[in-house]
Amino acid sequence: MSLVTIFILTTFGLFIGYNMGLRMFPAVRYKSYDRIERCEEYVYQGNYDRVFVGSGLIGELDHYLPDGAFNLCFPYSGSCAGLEIIALSGKVPEVVFIETNYIFKGPDKELTGVLEKQWRKMRRIAPAFLKKNRPDSLIKSAVRHFSNSGRPEMASPDFGRLNTEELDRFYRIYNEQIDTHHFENILEELGKHVDYIRAQGCQIVFFEMPVHKDLYHTRLLEYQRNTLKAFFNNENDHWIESGQLHDYQTVDGIHLTKESMYRYANFLIHNKRTLLT
Repeated sequence: MSLVTIFILTTFGLFIGYNMGLRMFPAVRYKSYDRIERCEEYVYQGNYDRVFVGSGLIGELDHYLPDGAFNLCFPYSGSCAGLEIIALSGKVPEVVFIETNYIFKGPDKELTGVLEKQWRKMRRIAPAFLKKNRPDSLIKSAVRHFSNSGRPEMASPDFGRLNTEELDRFYRIYNEQIDTHHFENILEELGKHVDYIRAQGCQIVFFEMPVHKDLYHTRLLEYQRNTLKAFFNNENDHWIESGQLHDYQTVDGIHLTKESMYRYANFLIHNKRTLLT
């Protein structure tokens, strides 16, 4: 038997053994997913009856969600990406909570590439093809976890203080001219995914993350808010409204402080129970 044959057989055996090991002892991620890992975790791993979709604004919800819920959030993208992943994967939960702040970002083709048919079956059969199970990812995750666990949490001197420069930047961005044609195209595509998900018996719940009071009535957020409510007017859909949106504090106008996120997460969970019982 040649060295090449021995090498191939050994590599194949190690690959089979690694996949068997992953099935027996699934890798723990310590909730430190990147965008691709989060997408793969939802599509190829667990099953969830409550799913939140949105942008990085809801990233901290990871710490407050109950069992059976999953946070399908993607920084620099938004709910369009999460809803497309749910629709294309066919893994439709009982309830989807849709953050509306970053609908205008539209879909994310990098993420939906995870669902390409030629790879989908392979990832289901062999978990080693998932990004989180690559040896380098496992090592980085473990190092990050153990280094953070031994380090006391230090508060920044500016922790909880509003960054007015960032607030002004978002104010300018949110008051720029709106490309309504582009937004209508986003809504048309989004509507198809929501219709499919709703047709599977899934309940739809919309919510808007609190922002600084100076941003709430900006041109973009006003237009997006009014257009979404006119477009998604199904009587079976729910909209979570908060009468105290301006009572929450942000660090930059759009990202909540830790204390405000804790309060808003409790508000969301309370409304979830009220709406769905």
